[in-house]
Amino acid sequence: MKVSIASLVGLFVVALFASPVLAATLTWDRNSEIDMKDYAVYACFTANCIVTKTPTMLQPGFTLQPTVGVLPTHTLDIVGKEGSVAVTARDQVLNESSLSVQVPFDAKAPVSPGSPRFQ
Repeated sequence: MKVSIASLVGLFVVALFASPVLAATLTWDRNSEIDMKDYAVYACFTANCIVTKTPTMLQPGFTLQPTVGVLPTHTLDIVGKEGSVAVTARDQVLNESSLSVQVPFDAKAPVSPGSPRFQ
C-alpha cells in the first residue's frame, strides 16, 4: 500500500485576525486515497527552524480525513511565536507519509521602537 501526500500541495496557514492573534488555522488539500485515516501536524517554534518528524514536534491531536469537498484543518497556538509547520498523511493501518513542504509563520511582535522623543 502506498501513502502519498501529492495532494497536500498548496499547504498554507490562514491566520485568524483577532486582536491580538490567538491562533492560526492550518489548512491543506485533502488526500484522495480511499484508505486515508487522518493527518499529523508537526511544528517547530524558533526562527528559521526545520520541521522534522519527531515526537517533540508532533502537535496534539490528529486531524481526521474530512468528507470530499471539505479541506482538513488544524488550529495551532502561535501567540508570540515564530517557526514552521508541516503535515503528514496516515492511512488506516497508520502508515505515515513523508512531511509536506514546511510553511513558516511569524506571530511574534516586533521590537519596540527605541528612544522616542520630541524635536
